[in-house]
Amino acid sequence: MARMSVGEAIAARRSIRRFRPEPLTESQVEALLEAARLAPSAINCQPWRFKVVRDQAELDWLAAAGTRNQRWVGRAPVVFVCCADLSCFVKDQEANLRAIADSGAMPPDMLAEVEGYVARNACAPRDFLRGAAAVNCAIALTQMMLAAVDLGLGSTWVGMFDEPAIQERYGLHPDLAVIALLAVGAPSEAPPPRPRRDMADILLP
Repeated sequence: MARMSVGEAIAARRSIRRFRPEPLTESQVEALLEAARLAPSAINCQPWRFKVVRDQAELDWLAAAGTRNQRWVGRAPVVFVCCADLSCFVKDQEANLRAIADSGAMPPDMLAEVEGYVARNACAPRDFLRGAAAVNCAIALTQMMLAAVDLGLGSTWVGMFDEPAIQERYGLHPDLAVIALLAVGAPSEAPPPRPRRDMADILLP
């Protein structure tokens, strides 16, 4: 299969909710996770953690209780449950910041700003940390969606779900905040592009 450019993958990506029944290969699953692993994050904290769901009984559960009856989810051969590890979010930022400071790679004025950012995170409420970590997870998920296109697969970001139910079902620690689900599979539909705003509409004066 010919590889796509990044621009081609961005243009070709669609939200796919109809999938062919064939399973993903191990190499495809690994390629998607590798795309997430290589994503950028704040001070390289990499807060994303993934539960890979492939068992049909579990997919059926996600399609019912897990996603408030979004039945199409159960027809995806793989659903990635993306979590943010809030217990490591600040700790890893602090460790990486010390390494940056010791290396001398950052100008002193910039280092002071970043130190202030990390210090504020250290005493921030959980909801703030969740929001900050979610931004990083969103970057990783976006890279997974583009990698899926390059692999000839389709995906849809699922943002409506029952977080407490998913945490209980999979024994997730309370510090693992469920950010989104990503349903992935070989597409059995080819929807046209959805309308997008004109460039003039998104540029501020």
